[in-house]
Amino acid sequence: MLNKELLINIFKKLLEEAKNSYDDFNSADGKVGDGDLGITILHGLEEINNSISKFGDDIGANFMLCSQAFVKKSGSSFGTLIAFSFMNISKNLKGKNQCNHDDIIVIFDTALKTILEKGKTNLGDKTIADSLDLIIKNLKDNQNYSEVFKSSTKQALEDFKGKKIKIGRARMFEDKTMYLDDPGMFALNRLSSVF
Repeated sequence: MLNKELLINIFKKLLEEAKNSYDDFNSADGKVGDGDLGITILHGLEEINNSISKFGDDIGANFMLCSQAFVKKSGSSFGTLIAFSFMNISKNLKGKNQCNHDDIIVIFDTALKTILEKGKTNLGDKTIADSLDLIIKNLKDNQNYSEVFKSSTKQALEDFKGKKIKIGRARMFEDKTMYLDDPGMFALNRLSSVF
């Protein structure tokens, strides 16, 4: 069950991993974009952790604080997608003090739908959406979250090797992106190690 204490613990661990992976995230992004993904993720997670003292029992309200944190600290397109995702998750979990397995699937499904809509992307474009889609599919019959998050995000990276990134600035690099990981997919895989 996901509750306030567990959520706080998760965001603390995510911040530590964001610090450890800061240069790697920026480097992966620099090959196909602005090279600021590490900055975006770190600053957003730092601001969430600065707001943790405001977390209450309402999980939905806590995700709204997370959304506001990313809005405050990130002007990047990726940061905006994360902020919108947190906002929509907040709406779907409003009033819940703990989340069961179905609620956790809702969290990922909401993030996926938000990214597809706001990012104007499709499944198969080689983005973080493809990693989220695989997580959702694998969560349907497996409640070992650590195993699902790690294996799904790794599998997504492997599944898209040899395929072009079809969205964002990466499109300019055409065939070169066939041999590179999508930065968002790469980051999600690395961050999944905290679970």
